[in-house]
Amino acid sequence: MKITQIKVVYLDGTTGVVSNDVLDVLIATGKIKCFKRSDGWVDIIRDHASLRDYRNATSYPGPERRAPWPDAEQRKD
Repeated sequence: MKITQIKVVYLDGTTGVVSNDVLDVLIATGKIKCFKRSDGWVDIIRDHASLRDYRNATSYPGPERRAPWPDAEQRKD
């Protein structure tokens, strides 16, 4: 599985590459100035970047990719 890597610029001007999950943490904690999307750079303050919020998602429109839960017989160790 390929993990998407996103370019970021930290508050001190240094750059780095992080995963989506780390990007959310960096935005929430105010530790980056901007990050790069496929269509260009996003300025956190000017563009009011927000975190992804899955709590209110009603459904996922794509195919199910999670494995089913094992039944009780399979869980016995």
